Amino acid sequence: MKFSIDQASFLEGVQIVQRAISTKSVLPPILSGIYMESKDQNIILKATDLEIGIECVLSANVSENGSTVLPARYFVELVKKLPNIELHIEEGDNGQIRIGYGKSEVMLNAFSADEFPPLQQFEEKNMLSLPKDKLIAAIRNVSIAASSDYTRPIFTGILLEITDGNLLKLVATDTHRLAYTEVRLDKEPSDFNTSIIIPSKSLIEISRIFNMDEGEVTIYLDKNKILFEADHIKITSRLIEGKFVNYKQVIPEEFTTRVRVLRKELNDSLERASLLSRDDLSKRKHNTVKLSIQEEVMDISSKSSQIGELEEMIPVFLEGKTLDIGFNARYLLDVLRVIDTEEIVIDLTTELSPGILRPVDGQDQSLFLVLPIRLS
Repeated sequence: MKFSIDQASFLEGVQIVQRAISTKSVLPPILSGIYMESKDQNIILKATDLEIGIECVLSANVSENGSTVLPARYFVELVKKLPNIELHIEEGDNGQIRIGYGKSEVMLNAFSADEFPPLQQFEEKNMLSLPKDKLIAAIRNVSIAASSDYTRPIFTGILLEITDGNLLKLVATDTHRLAYTEVRLDKEPSDFNTSIIIPSKSLIEISRIFNMDEGEVTIYLDKNKILFEADHIKITSRLIEGKFVNYKQVIPEEFTTRVRVLRKELNDSLERASLLSRDDLSKRKHNTVKLSIQEEVMDISSKSSQIGELEEMIPVFLEGKTLDIGFNARYLLDVLRVIDTEEIVIDLTTELSPGILRPVDGQDQSLFLVLPIRLS
């Protein structure tokens, strides 16, 4: 192995694949490393924790082909601190990797590349392409509702459904809230249909790694794994086995109260109300805020026996009945942070029925369901 590459490009590559490195010490030591291969004027970087795998290809001036695995913890920090100049990297006689920069050099101990597990391979028969910006926006919309409780794996995943080859749906729920979004692809209808559950961790990394531009991402599917490819980067993920909840059954089709409100006004008011919505003395952890919906205003209130009380009124447009209802303020704020429209609509039925929040723009086919909290 022998090649040269500029420090900025190299750092970007190693930081991308580092996202697949596990922090768990129970995994084999080889999985704490970054695989590096010089081949055909390219540098191939890989990392995996056996759940998610990331591969990044960089252009470089390659003199000799070769491969190695370097411990990510030290390797990435070292590259980050190197000067922004051309780096000269080669394998020494004793298996160490030499990194030269200017008149200086550093030697790193390495693992054998033969021990590194190969990333999963995919056939091209089950594949689909779609705009990156649409996929990333959809992931950001629904990932807020995915659970972090790994004792219930299904709820830590995001359901991905494709129907007629041109309608993509993403759904996530932690049983207290649900997020749904759909993307209509600019393709002719086809027989391509699938319904799979992808770990939310994998999709969140995809939304962070890929550039949100006008390019496309290609998705390859297999029985128990999936691959996303764009920007000279491949991200593979295992799939979660099991049956997702029947999300269509829990989304109310009718409402008796519909409120139209400015998103920023509601967000700012809830931010202030949430500061007073936790009462540690009584061990209430629900961040409860009360929404009192009247003809032209929404009264937002919260209280804490330790801090005090807050009450604010913001203007709304109401269709239907007035209603008092309680919600977890954090759940509502999570929704408002991913909606980017000026106005939102909230559909309600009773004080114990789920609330449905939607953006108002006529194009974004997303909705967010939040279960209420019983008011004392």
